[in-house]
Amino acid sequence: MDSAYAPFPNKKNIFYFSFLLLLGFSFSACKKNDKKWVDVDPAYAKYIEAYSTGIISKTSSIRVQLATDAATTHTIGQPIKEDLFELSPSVKGTTVWLDARTIEFKPAKYLAPDQLYEVNFKLGDVTKVPTEYKNFKFNIQTTKPAFKVTQSGLRSSGDKSNMFLNGDLLTADAEEAAVVEKLLSASQNNNAYRIVWQHTDANRTHHFTINDIKRSENASALILKWDGASLSIKNTGNETLAIPAIGDFKVLNVMAVNDVQQYASVQFSDPIAVGQDLTGLITVSNQPDVSYTINGSEVKVFVGGNLDGNYTINTNEGIKNTWGTSLPASFTSNIIFENRLPSVKIHGKGNILPSSGKLVLPFESINLNAVDISIIKIYENNVPQFLQQNDLSGDNELRRVGMPVVQKTLRLDDDKALDLHKKQRFTLDIDKYLKTEPGAIYRVTIGFRPDYSLYTNTKVDTTKNDGDEEEGYRDEYDSYSQYAKDEDDAFWSRYDNYYPYGYNWERKDDPASKSYYNKERWATRNILASNIGITAKHGNNNDLIVALTSILTTEPLSGIELVVMDYQQQIIAKGTSGADGFAT
Repeated sequence: MDSAYAPFPNKKNIFYFSFLLLLGFSFSACKKNDKKWVDVDPAYAKYIEAYSTGIISKTSSIRVQLATDAATTHTIGQPIKEDLFELSPSVKGTTVWLDARTIEFKPAKYLAPDQLYEVNFKLGDVTKVPTEYKNFKFNIQTTKPAFKVTQSGLRSSGDKSNMFLNGDLLTADAEEAAVVEKLLSASQNNNAYRIVWQHTDANRTHHFTINDIKRSENASALILKWDGASLSIKNTGNETLAIPAIGDFKVLNVMAVNDVQQYASVQFSDPIAVGQDLTGLITVSNQPDVSYTINGSEVKVFVGGNLDGNYTINTNEGIKNTWGTSLPASFTSNIIFENRLPSVKIHGKGNILPSSGKLVLPFESINLNAVDISIIKIYENNVPQFLQQNDLSGDNELRRVGMPVVQKTLRLDDDKALDLHKKQRFTLDIDKYLKTEPGAIYRVTIGFRPDYSLYTNTKVDTTKNDGDEEEGYRDEYDSYSQYAKDEDDAFWSRYDNYYPYGYNWERKDDPASKSYYNKERWATRNILASNIGITAKHGNNNDLIVALTSILTTEPLSGIELVVMDYQQQIIAKGTSGADGFAT
């Protein structure tokens, strides 16, 4: 299912919730045109189970899944004559039923890139609904074109006079091969090189190779240039790679590589002789356990543990190439490794988000291709009860005072130009896609599972225990057995399961083990949408002095009614702030 194919939430929820993930430079939530996002009436949840929304590929189709079987007769998989979908701007295409509840609109050609579409689905033509719900209107936004060029360094072809270069061009959306190949060019001494391409449309990766790069008597340069004109975008740049002269045996580059294993890639101008002992000839600062793999003109340098931070790579004289020549001079390079352990983090501090047009929650992730978003709403009239057990950031006894209102998996890998192995920042736009109620508290949780990890190509085995099972780490849902089971029962069972079944403490820091993926690693934040800042001081004479200011302007707020309650939630004092924002 398309990651932008969004289900309606639990039918008893008051609001419809949906999230738009703003991904780096490639996506734009609001296109500068005269169209605006449609507010979907939550009453449609009675008739619509799910539908395509948010940012989608220009190659995508548009689906609507009904809550019940359609009241019409149709042939599965065959185009129908009725025009059930109307798009603005107008799009031609065919409509087919995928099953008794799911209908799909297939555009005749690609949708326009970076375009906000308004979709009108004629709901009344397929099922019986009140007149006011016969047209179901919603939005889709196509991906904004973008691309990124990476290269892995010049390599010797095994010949003293020839080198080659490999690299990747990553596009944010699917693009035609002919268009992609116009984005990049390469030249040496004003002579253009032919670029060999391998296109993988599924993951929007376009691998390129430049062969027969000439080494001559004098050093020269290979110039890579890119220009986004064929995608109708402004993205231009260039990169110069030094080509050594024939016989000039030296280190060309040292790179930090975060692959299945972390290693330092030391790239030489000539192929390195296989079989020589490199111990002590290539060293990594403060790393006594070092091993090596020779691959042509590249030496991969591995260490015993994880690398995180700055390291110095020393390449010493004495390393021999395949023709027996020793490296004439030492080379030192500083490289940076990022912590690659799968993780999420919510940025910023505090629990009150002012509603200054947008409520946004920034977060970052490393080595994850998706995250699970859940939001628990603590009702305004339950906040006093919540605060008896918690401060504003607490999470005790949540089931007594709140209910889940959002459960959604958000893909982070829609933008193929992002290197998800590195730390990436995303933004959760809450104000636009979550209609918060003043006075209610929302607990936002961003979690992840073993299936989302990009740390290793070895799949985490979740079917058996990680060694001996630790007692006390079974499903903690048993502690809620005194509650009557309801339609949120499954959610609380997952949410309160602090550790995965079969948790092994000894493997809690091993991302190849399911024991790593526990609730301790989730990012959480309680948020209260408010523009009011409150400071309270309790005096020795039993007075409570309260100061109220606007978070947006810092100006004092007058005329605000205040209530003080005891543990039994009985009102024991009232007051109103004066012109100076104070109340006693």
